[in-house]
Amino acid sequence: MSSSGPLFVAQEALCLYEISTIYNSCPRYLFYALLIASCVTRWTGWLADVFLGAAATYAGTAAIEAFILVASPQSKPEPAPVTIPFISYNTTLLNDFPQLITETTQVMIQPASLEMDGDAVLAIVVTGYLVFLPLQCWSRILTHQRARNVLFYLWNLLMLAGSICALVNATRKSNTPTQYMFCYPGLPPYDQTYSDGWQSSWRTSTWNESVWETFSNITRWNLLGDICFNPCLNSTQALRQSTSLESWVASKDSELANPNKFWNKLVYSRRYIYSLIVLCLVLNLVHLTFKFLPYRSRIPSARIVVIWKERKNIWNSFKEELKNARSKAEEQSEYKEAGLSSHVKISLWGRLRPFFSLIFLKASMRVSADFAILFGLVFSMIISPFTIIAFVAWAEWTIYNDGPAQESPRQVGQWSYLVSIGLLLISAAILTLKYRLATISELDEEIGNLRDGLERLEQRKEERLRSETAP
Repeated sequence: MSSSGPLFVAQEALCLYEISTIYNSCPRYLFYALLIASCVTRWTGWLADVFLGAAATYAGTAAIEAFILVASPQSKPEPAPVTIPFISYNTTLLNDFPQLITETTQVMIQPASLEMDGDAVLAIVVTGYLVFLPLQCWSRILTHQRARNVLFYLWNLLMLAGSICALVNATRKSNTPTQYMFCYPGLPPYDQTYSDGWQSSWRTSTWNESVWETFSNITRWNLLGDICFNPCLNSTQALRQSTSLESWVASKDSELANPNKFWNKLVYSRRYIYSLIVLCLVLNLVHLTFKFLPYRSRIPSARIVVIWKERKNIWNSFKEELKNARSKAEEQSEYKEAGLSSHVKISLWGRLRPFFSLIFLKASMRVSADFAILFGLVFSMIISPFTIIAFVAWAEWTIYNDGPAQESPRQVGQWSYLVSIGLLLISAAILTLKYRLATISELDEEIGNLRDGLERLEQRKEERLRSETAP
C-alpha cells in the first residue's frame, strides 16, 4: 500500500447463520415427497398414515421453531456512525472489493445477522398448511372419523400459527440493516469468514474508535484472527451458537452483489405469492363451510368427480327452483289478485315485480349460495395445487439465493432422514402382516383382546345412547 492510500476500506457484507442441517435440501425435498405420497396413497390406510405422520412431525418441528424465532427477536444496538477514508467511485480497488463503499466518508454501524433457517421454516410450514387443509377438505378416507377430524383441525391450527409466525419473521428479515466489514486495501477478504468468538477488548467506547484503533495498531489487528474487522460477528440469534455465525463477501456476478436489487425483486414477487396463498385459504375455508355447516346444499358431494357426473342435475335444480319461485311470485302478485282483465296492459313494474318478491329473492339467495359453494369447490381444487407448486418454487428459489447448503447429500446428516423413513415403512409393512405371521396362540390372544374391546365399545355405545335420549 502506498503512503498516500487509505488506511482501510469499507465494503458491504452479509452476516448470517447458514440453514441448519435438519432444513437442508435433502430433508426438505424428502418432506415434499412425503406430502405427495400422502395425497397419492390416501386410500391405502397404513401407508398414507406413515407418509402423513412423518411429514406432519417434520412440519411440526418447523412450526415450533417459527414460534421461537418470533418470540425471541434479535436485539440490535443503536446505530452508530463510523468515519471512513474517502474513496473515488472509479478506484481500482473495486476489482478486489466488489461491494466497496465509495464517495462518502461515513457509514452507519448496527451489528445484526440473518437467520437463514427462517426461509426454510417458512417453506415447510406454509407448504404443510397448503397441503393439510385441502386434505381435510377433500379426503373422506383420512377424515371419516371424528378423532381424525379433530386431529386434522389441531394440526391445521398448528400449521396456521406456524405460518403466521414464519411470515412475521420473514418481514423482520427484510428489515435487517446493512452490514459492513473493514479491511486493509492491500488484503482482500476471504469469501467466507467464520466467527471464532468475540473479544470484548476489540470494542472500545464507540465503533468509530474501535475501527480506527484496530487499523492504526498492527498488533491489535493481528489479534482479530481474520483479515477484516466484522462488527456483525458479535450479534447472536436464538437457538444458535455464536461460533457458527459467518460473514460473506458478495461477488460481482451474484444476486447478492446488489442487495437492494435482490431484496426489491424478492419483495415484488412476494406480493403475488402471498395473495395466492390468501386466495387458496379463502377457497378452502369455503370448502370446509360446505362440509361442516348444517346448510343443505344441492351440491351432491365435495368430490369433483361426483360434481362432474351430476352437473346436469345440478344445473336443472338451479333452474327449477328459480322457475318455481317465479311462478309462485306471479300467482301472488297484485295484478293477478285484483283479477285484471286480459285486455288491460300490464306495466313494466308489474312484469318485474315477481323478481323482487320475497319468495323469488329467497330462492335466488339459495341458488347463489349453492353456486358460490360450487365455484369455491371447483376453483379450490384447481388453485390449491397451483398455489402449492408456485409457493414451493418461489421458496426454493429464495433458499437457493441464500447460498450453498451447509452439508452435501453424501453426509449422514442429510441421508439419515431418508433411511429413517425407509426403516419406518419396513416396520409398518411387517406389522400389517402380523396376523399371517402369528402363531395359533398369538391369534387366540388377539381374538380375546378383540372380544374384550368389542364389549367395552358396546357398553360405551349404550351409555352414549342413554345420555342422548335422557330428558
